[in-house]
Amino acid sequence: MARLAARIWFWSLTILPFTTIITFVITLVVCSQVPHMSSGRTFPEISFLGTGSAYYYFVSGFVILAVQFLLVLIGRLQYLLQSQSIIHHIILYVIHAIPLLSMVFLLIMAIVSLDVNPYVHGVSATLLFVFLLCYCFSHTFVVFYLFNRRSKTPQHSNIVWPMWFLFCSILLSQSFNIWQRTGHGIPQYIAVGMPFLYILGFVPQFWWQAKLKRQKVVLSPQVPDVSETLL
Repeated sequence: MARLAARIWFWSLTILPFTTIITFVITLVVCSQVPHMSSGRTFPEISFLGTGSAYYYFVSGFVILAVQFLLVLIGRLQYLLQSQSIIHHIILYVIHAIPLLSMVFLLIMAIVSLDVNPYVHGVSATLLFVFLLCYCFSHTFVVFYLFNRRSKTPQHSNIVWPMWFLFCSILLSQSFNIWQRTGHGIPQYIAVGMPFLYILGFVPQFWWQAKLKRQKVVLSPQVPDVSETLL
């Protein structure tokens, strides 16, 4: 049973980055079809979609989104803890505590509607992006460090993913900055989309991890895990 649960967990991680995107898109589409406070723009700020009758759909969608995002981050932390030993675990825990705070502000932003308390909603949205930026850049630094030490961390020897994380981090930073200065909707949509693209970079290593766990079960189905026995 424990091995089955582990396999479900590891294979679920390969799917969750995609389901977060689907959940986000469905939430926006549903909310856009429900009467809400209009900004008068072709691309209204996302906050406007959570007002009026669309409020409950908005909150429900973002609660589900936050849960999925946290599961992805837990899986990523687990992978980094198991795939290398040159970065102290405390550092990794601290880095991954940052997006936990961002999810708190995500929920506050969703629950406190723009038409109820625009100040709290706006501050929460800003802090959400600030903490996501901090996580993206700090995690990207860790990935580049592991790549530079790839002789000791062979699972992190592919330069594609460090570059992908750096690209998403920079684009998130720039689009967030433009959105804050201009208030235009399109830069906000780009900024919101970048964290989803960022975590898509986790999928190849999640898939490799799930495949490795499956091979271990197939090759030694009757051999007990020593670590499990000791625990």
